[in-house]
Amino acid sequence: MSFIELFNQNECWGKVVRDKARKWEKGWKFSDDAPTMYYVLSGRVRLMALDVCGNEKTLWYLSKGCCFNETIMFGTTPGETHSSTRRMRFYHECTKNCYLHVFSQRDVVELGKKNPELLLNLCQSYAKKVGLLAESLVSLSLESPLTRVCKYLASRIVPGSSPLCARRDISYREMADLLGMHRTSIHKVMRQWQVEGVWDFERNSSEVIILQPDVFFEEASMCQEDAPPQHQV
Repeated sequence: MSFIELFNQNECWGKVVRDKARKWEKGWKFSDDAPTMYYVLSGRVRLMALDVCGNEKTLWYLSKGCCFNETIMFGTTPGETHSSTRRMRFYHECTKNCYLHVFSQRDVVELGKKNPELLLNLCQSYAKKVGLLAESLVSLSLESPLTRVCKYLASRIVPGSSPLCARRDISYREMADLLGMHRTSIHKVMRQWQVEGVWDFERNSSEVIILQPDVFFEEASMCQEDAPPQHQV
């Protein structure tokens, strides 16, 4: 399941910024209907999907070195207002204070003409995101709640920890939204394997101690060596 936070997908764009980065406060929301692309210098941003009934779903998190709201650049011409009849809308939200560089659609076009590799990079990162969405869809359709929780925790393993430790660095509400589950289901799964001795954790702690790594990684459908490398945020 591909809810791993993305880092440094678009580092090359950080080398062509023209203006000083601006600060956006935690909770600031960016709609997807304005032809403006953003580059994350620091902080964390999440992509949210919103359907006509007002239900929200977290799709992924973006951190340093990533662009967002780039897809609008490929769907409109300069000066055109984006409108759509889509039943699903999207927006990005700062989950902590962020410093971002801003690129207008004209900036993207002009920089792309001078440096075609920048546009190639956007295409590559967009393809990566499409792949993440496809994997997430399969996971939500086929994988059990326990497997989803294990895959999430496997993506948050603390490097070099002994005993093996995973960091749950988002709230249970966010985690439930991300995994397509209810918070009660997450608590039930966590408690079940705590009783069985696979992992242990304190109620108010963000750290989960993995006591049986072989069982844990088998449920996550990966070898311990395949656990994604972690980044310091």
